[in-house]
Amino acid sequence: MAKSLDINQLTLRDKIREAARKSHDLIEHLEHSFVPKVHDLRKLARPQEPKSETPPVQDVTIRHQAALVMESDDYTERLCTETDALFESIATEVHKLATRGQSRMPGNR
Repeated sequence: MAKSLDINQLTLRDKIREAARKSHDLIEHLEHSFVPKVHDLRKLARPQEPKSETPPVQDVTIRHQAALVMESDDYTERLCTETDALFESIATEVHKLATRGQSRMPGNR
């Protein structure tokens, strides 16, 4: 994670808040960065109309845009991994709390 958080040191409440923040960051990144970059790459890579008077797109331009998409994809993967780790930690902690509560119920001794 960006701040190098140790998930195991966070309270359940902090894990939930951090997961919500990371989820929001992921959505914002996908909507405002990753998807627009992919669309730009698709536009650049489209075959040009034979009768078009616009100059052809240079390979270096397409390679540059593809590099931007790949860089954005790396960031997307990091956010997904961090968010998944938080979700798994939350699920584990909630499961522990739920099963601990069941063992304390009358008749479960």
